[in-house]
Amino acid sequence: MLLPTIIFIIVYAFIAFTKVPKSLIAMSGAATMVLLGLLDSHAALEYIDLNVILLLACMMVLAEITGKTGVFEWAAIRSAQIARGHGFLIMILLCLVTAVASAFLDNVTTVVLMVPVTISICRTLNLDPSRFLIAEIIASNIGGAATLIGDPPNIMIGSEVGINFSDFIIHMAPVVFLELLAMFGLLYLMMGRKIMVSDERRTHVMTLDATAAITDKRLLVKASVVMGVTTLGFITHGLLHVEPAFIAIAGASALMLIARVDPADAFKDVHWTTLFFFIGLFMMVGGLIESGVLREIQQALVNGTGDSFGMLVIGLLWFSGIVSAIVDNIPYTATMLPIIVEIAADDPRSGISVLWWSLSLGANLGGNFTIVGAAANVLVADAAKKDGHPISFLYFLKYGSVISTGTLLVASGYLWLRYL
Repeated sequence: MLLPTIIFIIVYAFIAFTKVPKSLIAMSGAATMVLLGLLDSHAALEYIDLNVILLLACMMVLAEITGKTGVFEWAAIRSAQIARGHGFLIMILLCLVTAVASAFLDNVTTVVLMVPVTISICRTLNLDPSRFLIAEIIASNIGGAATLIGDPPNIMIGSEVGINFSDFIIHMAPVVFLELLAMFGLLYLMMGRKIMVSDERRTHVMTLDATAAITDKRLLVKASVVMGVTTLGFITHGLLHVEPAFIAIAGASALMLIARVDPADAFKDVHWTTLFFFIGLFMMVGGLIESGVLREIQQALVNGTGDSFGMLVIGLLWFSGIVSAIVDNIPYTATMLPIIVEIAADDPRSGISVLWWSLSLGANLGGNFTIVGAAANVLVADAAKKDGHPISFLYFLKYGSVISTGTLLVASGYLWLRYL
């Protein structure tokens, strides 16, 4: 178990403290594990979550084609005007839209659509979009925790245990609301004075004609119809028994066909570096799973809490949060499912075990701690870099660590007061 752990730590250090592209580092780490015999090549390929990879790629295609209509610029201007050009009010508005949308779409899809809107708003107001994008990442992971379909860990938990959509709403929506309030308070303390808009820019924004930003109305109609049907597919994919990735594939294919877009041109806009980063990360985490590293740590958590069920619930929450800050929360959740199934069977309480809510909250909220903690984080960071506003590991950590810790404290209080 020692060698794969060392490789993972070295790779993580390079991601955090060097300027070497993280996709290159992750792929090199994965290749090293396979070449050293720490991970079988066939097993490595099996650990790649194609549902996530294909979903990301196809939603990027949908977003890029839709963006050519000018609708994102329109949304940016209208959002700024609704908030009267006040920087922090715009941030709250964008975060609320992101959180609500992330509850009913998956949060990766949401941030793909929100990034161009946010960049356009900040360009209009002459603001650095980095802080706004960080706030939206955090809001997407919090909002995604509210429903069964909002975040991949929830989908995995629901599928394993048979928890339905209404169960997630009843148990998770109240704490998500409290976490959003905590997030807004912390954002104001850390960012409120750094996103002030000059009176001149605010006046300029209020005089802009939002409708003039729409450059292709015919394409907008086609894109709106496809996006609407695709969104409906995401909401109902459980009833259809179809993975979200195939809904995204169908949506992207349909829009390219009816809009007569050359696939070669559409695929040029896909953030391939982001996708290969995830491929490498999935394989490296697979190496940790195959070697038994994660399972040993998780079993130690269970043994360390003894006979105290309350300590197990809170311990699982914080352990999930800490681990999800280091590795992507999707493979982490996959490794925890069989362990929690065994523990939850001994839960003295009737109904759905609180351990599932603890796992879900920890995996989702811990993903806000670092830039590599969740799929949405990596995707937004790469989009920001592409636009000329890179978000470094340490810059994100400055904000993410504080807000992630604060929301985990809120979740601890909620679980203790409601269930223990």
